Amino acid sequence: MARLPLVDPDDPDLEPAVRERLHHSYGTGRGAPNVLRAMANHPLALLSGAGVSYRPDSRITPFQRELAYLTASVVNRCHY
Repeated sequence: MARLPLVDPDDPDLEPAVRERLHHSYGTGRGAPNVLRAMANHPLALLSGAGVSYRPDSRITPFQRELAYLTASVVNRCHY
C-alpha cells in the first residue's frame, strides 16, 4: 500500500494543469505512472518537469527507468 495517496486523475476538484499532466499521453489517466500520481499531491513538483522521463518520446527505455529506480532504492536502503 502506498504511503502517499495516489491522486485520482478523474477527480473533478483537481487543478486543470495537474489533470492535463496526468492525462497527457496516458489516455484517461489510469495509465499514468503511480509515481506521477503520488507527485500530484504537490502540484509544483509535478508541473515543474519531474515527470520528464515519462514522455512518450523519451530516450530512456522502460528497462532503464526501472533499473534507475531500483538502483536509487538500493543506494538509499529503501525497502519495498
